Amino acid sequence: MKLWSKEALVLGGIYGVLETPFSFLGLENTTDILFVLFILGMFMLCFNKMPKFLSNFISNYPKTSYYLCAIGWIPYFMFIVFVMLIGSGYIIDYSDTTVEYSMNVMSYPYTTIYLATASLIIAFIRKTNK
Repeated sequence: MKLWSKEALVLGGIYGVLETPFSFLGLENTTDILFVLFILGMFMLCFNKMPKFLSNFISNYPKTSYYLCAIGWIPYFMFIVFVMLIGSGYIIDYSDTTVEYSMNVMSYPYTTIYLATASLIIAFIRKTNK
């Protein structure tokens, strides 16, 4: 298996940018379709096939793809945290007091927003210094 890190991050960035407005508008069916397309794109990358639209996008829009790489980690992070929370639900019996005192669940969206902002700032600084 060949590692397609830039392509995977751009794919995650495209998914994140396209999914966010539909999520805020409450169009769950559209976000589900985008998620399925995202998973299919990831499977294609795992089997050494790069989607045509992705290679065209990276070659035609290098600056945009650079910034999409900066925020492309967010869908993977969200998926991993979701799987970890579901998996830990089978191991740890959550009670109301456990969830009430756990600030990790409450601070998760804020942490993601702060890290995404820091990623974009770092990408901007690195791009302007080149």
